[in-house]
Amino acid sequence: MLKSQRHYYWIGGGIWAALMLGGGIFVVVTSLRGDGTALSDALDIETFEQAAIVTEPPGPQNVLVTEAGEVDIGPSGLTLTDPVAEPDRPPFDIDVPEGRYQTLIYRHEDDPRVIGMVALRLSDAPVTFWERPGRKSHPLDFEFGVDELVALGDAEAVAALDADAVKAALEQGTGPVPYATIRSEGRDVLLFDPSFETFSADTYAGYDADGNLAILVKDYGYFGSRAALEKPTEERP
Repeated sequence: MLKSQRHYYWIGGGIWAALMLGGGIFVVVTSLRGDGTALSDALDIETFEQAAIVTEPPGPQNVLVTEAGEVDIGPSGLTLTDPVAEPDRPPFDIDVPEGRYQTLIYRHEDDPRVIGMVALRLSDAPVTFWERPGRKSHPLDFEFGVDELVALGDAEAVAALDADAVKAALEQGTGPVPYATIRSEGRDVLLFDPSFETFSADTYAGYDADGNLAILVKDYGYFGSRAALEKPTEERP
């Protein structure tokens, strides 16, 4: 297990607090501009710098892709949360058609024991834009905790998971990274241990040209951190 790598998360805590203060000022100022659309316009610039990991062939990028099974999404919606510490975390405020979808785990071939990203693939349509989704009843979803374990799947099924069953399923998993699927409320849920998570880790929803959700990605910050570390010293800010 690589829990020690999570110190990156806490290093950013002080920086994040300063950014939050600045962000609060930004919200107030932009909200007072013009006809009230300034804030939405200012926030409508979302980019996903490591998007190529999930949108381009993995070979040239030295990325290992694992098909981690399928999950079932019902009317309660899609969630991603720690099923032991916070099983009732609200689902994402995005439109996910009911169905069964493939899950994918992305790792770098040089560090196969580290999960860099986890994705839920809804379709093979090209992604034309990205958004960071909020949670239902939580439009601004600021999460300060680190999920020790993670469940990805139907919100109702995740909320009904038994903590002991979750841990037992992961302990029985094989392979370089711990993951497993478990049945709950008649639906399959993906379980995994991220092992690596930086403070900048975030969730991205990728949409096709028609505005339909094509993929949801949890980026644990590994690929971005690795790229920064590999930059020659003279190229760093």
